[in-house]
Amino acid sequence: MELDDCPEIHTKISVFSSATATFFAPSDESGIRGMRRERIRSTHMWRNQGPRRDCALVVEDETKPGIKGLTPVRVMLFFSFTHRGCTYPCAFVEWFKKYGSHPDKDTGMWRVRPHMVGRRRLRTVVHLDSFLRGAHLLPAFDGAARLPVNFHFSYSLDSFEAFFINKYADNQMFEICS
Repeated sequence: MELDDCPEIHTKISVFSSATATFFAPSDESGIRGMRRERIRSTHMWRNQGPRRDCALVVEDETKPGIKGLTPVRVMLFFSFTHRGCTYPCAFVEWFKKYGSHPDKDTGMWRVRPHMVGRRRLRTVVHLDSFLRGAHLLPAFDGAARLPVNFHFSYSLDSFEAFFINKYADNQMFEICS
């Protein structure tokens, strides 16, 4: 939706440092009847060590199975607002985009890179109902470069050109990404 088509909001906007994703994971025997809950965080200061901006999987196409209908995003801000009596929980996100039609042959993981529009990362606002669950992105190292000794983990998603969606994070991620 174009900005000019959006309604004007004249109410308070509430900002949050996290959101909880609750989802059905039938293969996970540790949950109650397959239900799982995980916290997705986005905060400017995490344990006095710098920002923490978690990644999540957003449902883009429910008709496609598994990871093919999902896209990873990095959450920059959680917020909500009320418009005409209805509260809208939202997130301001940076998008990643999958490349390749199959997982990487060496790792078995899908590769993604920041979704760019010109020279800028694609950033939009999405409703929290489109979130499926958290995601863990691993940097794809090219093998030639080395990280500086004082490299801080909070810069990882800004410092690499490509990432793997970590399907080995847990059972449900493995099922989604396989």
